[in-house]
Amino acid sequence: MLKISQTAKLPLEICKGSYKDRISLAKELNSKFFDEINKKFTQKTISYDLFEKTLKDSTPANIDISVQPFDKKGGVTCVGFDQDQDIAGYLIRIEKRPMMDGLGILDTEVALHETMHYFSSLTNPKHNAKTLKMITSGTIAKTEKFYRDNLYTRNEFNKENTQKALSEFLKQLNTEEQIDFLQSSRYRLIEEYNAYDEGYKYLDKIQDSHPELICEKIYAREKEDFHFPEIIEIITDKLKEIFANRHNLK
Repeated sequence: MLKISQTAKLPLEICKGSYKDRISLAKELNSKFFDEINKKFTQKTISYDLFEKTLKDSTPANIDISVQPFDKKGGVTCVGFDQDQDIAGYLIRIEKRPMMDGLGILDTEVALHETMHYFSSLTNPKHNAKTLKMITSGTIAKTEKFYRDNLYTRNEFNKENTQKALSEFLKQLNTEEQIDFLQSSRYRLIEEYNAYDEGYKYLDKIQDSHPELICEKIYAREKEDFHFPEIIEIITDKLKEIFANRHNLK
């Protein structure tokens, strides 16, 4: 059974309370990190090594965290771990802008989005445990494509179509897999919603802090394109339906 190492989670005396408390803690840690990284921008860019060191210094425990830029066009991920190993730490991958040596001040939206994922993972180890369970059981392999194509997507949203697609897809899973998938998807979408908010907020703040380093103020991408609240509601309703049916069968 895969496990979460001590270098990938906060001590219990730091990370405690309700889910709401833990999300608040993640946002508080992200805010403190922003305050520190904001001071480092004396030029338009900072090194990825400085970003990584500042993040480590801003984490209230000895956490294994690595920040790696990559040139190839593609997605950005925060939490990385191998399916054949315990979670020993975290990886933040940030796409490197062409002709730019380091992390640019306007990359703050993406960077603080990803650090919010990092702090959310640290403060909510139960979600990581759920992910490990789903990897071990094969549920991730069965469900990830559907999640990406139908739940976490910018595709045109139609409530009835999403409900129908979800209901049809769940027929391929047993009840335990359905519950694990829906609970995990709901958490992931809530986390994405929070991370987009964080990215927007700090892109705005850092430009206000350093007007001398930008030509013209820019604004972040719209999270509304993802329809997070509507899809989270659909998932929550389906979970309630499954739990009610299971209770009625007893």
